[in-house]
Amino acid sequence: MDGVLNLNKPAGMTSHDVVDYLRRVAGQKEIGHAGTLDPMATGVLVCLLGRATRLTPYLQELPKAYRGVIQFGIRTSTQDAEGEVFYQKPAPQLTEEQVRAAAERFTGRILQIPPMFSAVRFEGKKLHELARQGQEVLREPRPVHIYKLDILSFQPGDYPTAEFTVECSKGTYVRTLASDMGDALGVGAHLKQLTRTAVGQFRLEDACELESVADAESLQSRLISIADALSHLPQWSPTPAVLERLKHGNYVQAEHPLWAPGGHVVVLDSERRVALIARWLPPLLRPVRVIQG
Repeated sequence: MDGVLNLNKPAGMTSHDVVDYLRRVAGQKEIGHAGTLDPMATGVLVCLLGRATRLTPYLQELPKAYRGVIQFGIRTSTQDAEGEVFYQKPAPQLTEEQVRAAAERFTGRILQIPPMFSAVRFEGKKLHELARQGQEVLREPRPVHIYKLDILSFQPGDYPTAEFTVECSKGTYVRTLASDMGDALGVGAHLKQLTRTAVGQFRLEDACELESVADAESLQSRLISIADALSHLPQWSPTPAVLERLKHGNYVQAEHPLWAPGGHVVVLDSERRVALIARWLPPLLRPVRVIQG
C-alpha cells in the first residue's frame, strides 16, 4: 500500500504503537509517521505507507495546531500530566488577565529548551533515554514560532486551569510552552491535556478513528494519495523527455511564477502521479527525491 492516513491517535498509545498496529493490519513494514504525538495526547497523526514514507521531510515541515489545557501551580518531570509531580503550591491569586498577558508574551518567534523527556539526541542518545537513567544534560535553546496562542477560558481556584489553542511551527513542544508560561507567571504549570487539531491541511474533523482501520481493505479505502498529500506544494507536469532527465538525477532549466526560489516542486508524470520532488534554484530545477521506482 502507498499513501497517507490522517489518523486520530487515541490517548495512551505512543506514535510507534500506532505504526506497529498499522504494520500488522497492512501486512507491510514500510510504514512511518510525520511527527510524534506524546502518549497522553490525542488527535492528528499523519501516517505514511509504502512510497509515502519518502514524503517525511516535506510533511514534517507543516505547521501544527493544538487545543489543550494548562494547569498552574504544579510542575512535573515531563512537563505534562504523565510525569512525576516535583513542585506543588496553590496559586489562587492567578487571574485570567495575567494568563492572557503571558500568552501574548509567548507569541511570535521564541526560544525553547527541549525537555529531557524528548527524542532530541545528545551525543548519539535520545534525551528521554538519559532522563530515565536519572541524567540531565545541558540543552541549547531552539527557535520556534508561535503563530497564534489564544486563551479560550480560565477556571480560577487553588490550581487554576486555562484552555487554549495554539498554532505553531515544526519542533514546538507544547508542554514546554505550558511549563514556560507557568514559570513566567511565577507559579509553575504543566500541560494537563492536549489534542492536535491539524497538521497543515490534515484536519482533525477529517481524521479516521483507529478502530475504523481494522483490516487491509478498510485501511486502503482511507488512504490519501501521495499527490493530494503534497497539495501544499506547487505541482508541475513536464514533457516525458524532461521527466526522464529529472528521474535520472539531471538538472533542467525551468521556471514558473508560483515557484519560490529555494522551494520544493512536486513533479508529476503524464497520469498525474508524483514522480519526484525537486528544488528550484533559479534557473535550474534540481531533483532531490524520487518517489516512483
